[in-house]
Amino acid sequence: MSATLQQYLLGIQHVGHVVSDLDEAVANFSRVYGSDPEGVRWEPPAGVSSPSRFAFVRVGDTEFELIEATDPQLREVIERYPSGLGGLNHIAWRVSDMTAAMALLADQGIVPGHVTPDGPVSFGNKKLVYLDPSTTGGLLLELIEISE
Repeated sequence: MSATLQQYLLGIQHVGHVVSDLDEAVANFSRVYGSDPEGVRWEPPAGVSSPSRFAFVRVGDTEFELIEATDPQLREVIERYPSGLGGLNHIAWRVSDMTAAMALLADQGIVPGHVTPDGPVSFGNKKLVYLDPSTTGGLLLELIEISE
């Protein structure tokens, strides 16, 4: 049996969901799922200017990354995504070996794209890459490797 991406998948890291109003979305997650608003991780922290804001909300064993574009040009770009300003944006998978997973995917014609067209980027103890949706069947996928 040939190698597949599944052998490197550790599970879902988070589900990215684009929203038009981040504060309202966090309130709705609290109302619908009973999530604790005090447990929300905000990026960037309050008072820091950024073209987009993120809130990470845990629901059961799954983390949701709620994404609000605050920059008008970025909002315009996101509105053109299939999900627009209100829907599933991407699924982020945690992988055990980014290099091996990317080599395997390249053999299948699946390549980096979106905001990481040149391949994986590092942030502290994380490496991440977005995969070009035109090579994945239309769904934006993110792979994340976390060094412990």
